[in-house]
Amino acid sequence: MKKALLSIALSAFVFSLIAGTGLSADSPLTVSQALAKKNDRKSYYINGYIVGEYRDYSNNKHFYNIAPPFDGTSAYLIADEIDEIDLSKMMPVQIKDYVDSYNLDENPQYWRKQLTIKGTLTDYFTLPGIKNLTDWIAPGENVTDETKYWNFYETFETKKAYTPNSTLMYGGGIYASAETCRWKFVGATYGDSSNDMKWDNAAAHLRLTESTSGEPGYIYMLEDKSNGIGYIRLWAARYKDDKGSGSFGVYISDDKGKTWEPIQTGIPIKKELTEYQFKVMHPGELRIKIGKTENSTAGIDIDNIHISDYYTTSSVENMLSPTNIRIWSSKGHLCFDTKMPEQIDIYLINGTLVKTEHIIGSGNIALPAGFYIVSIKNTATKIIVQ
Repeated sequence: MKKALLSIALSAFVFSLIAGTGLSADSPLTVSQALAKKNDRKSYYINGYIVGEYRDYSNNKHFYNIAPPFDGTSAYLIADEIDEIDLSKMMPVQIKDYVDSYNLDENPQYWRKQLTIKGTLTDYFTLPGIKNLTDWIAPGENVTDETKYWNFYETFETKKAYTPNSTLMYGGGIYASAETCRWKFVGATYGDSSNDMKWDNAAAHLRLTESTSGEPGYIYMLEDKSNGIGYIRLWAARYKDDKGSGSFGVYISDDKGKTWEPIQTGIPIKKELTEYQFKVMHPGELRIKIGKTENSTAGIDIDNIHISDYYTTSSVENMLSPTNIRIWSSKGHLCFDTKMPEQIDIYLINGTLVKTEHIIGSGNIALPAGFYIVSIKNTATKIIVQ
């Protein structure tokens, strides 16, 4: 009977995860479900990952951060996927009543953690958003601060830091960054004109080594980055007046730039500034190179490069109070930390029992990648194992 009741409760829980009604905190809408309602001005519970912060909307351009450093704005960006970079799949959330305790500048530990809120679906910064919050279920206490692994951030904002090799515009040069390291420019220049596509004042402008002929331009780091590379995020666009197609590639080197391993090449460039993400997951002392991968004269602007250290992220981390059991996932494992002996039951999303374990202390359980429901003391929690 007990097993049957657990199965019924688990089935109801799984159904709520897949098809939330938004009428209670136990059955929140996903971000994609909320987006589909198209600002109907009704109030719902909604759950998503805090993937960044929204800064401003000006001159038909959205300003936002989805990687550190953060400014501490009064609007979150939430999404269904922890690594989402597509703004059209995110929703801004007005957190003005919670900003002092939860903004990402002063509280970076909430980045990439799940949040459940209740608010009105309405236009916010010209996007489908959530305002007028009436309930707030924050991530658990003692959550891991992942921003400490994202400490490499290049903006190319200092014009006097660029020293060209010659009077030739694309003759190359050295950009001596105060933020990261020295960068070598080849077939590239400092892009601060009104036609350069950039976040703020400037970007790295790649073309050809002879302006209208020669080899494709590129930039690369002249010093190693320690602690490896987890993710690379950058913004890129085609130079404003240039026509036709263009493409670029991203490369890494573990031998101080003697050889370069491609991460991804032939990436089509768009007219508007677009964010790109590359999963590297490579330990060691590394450098990166970014370059055009075709011989057209179309210029490419590269800006706001974020590089994280090599680290294993927790896809979901949860505090199961009042039992003081902490569970989260790392690659290929369900991790736990508990001071008392506990029984843990792990189910597939369809309700099939995978395994039962008795746990105490800190440890992990090997699991194939996928979605799971973890039940401890009649508390069911969704876990994503990568």
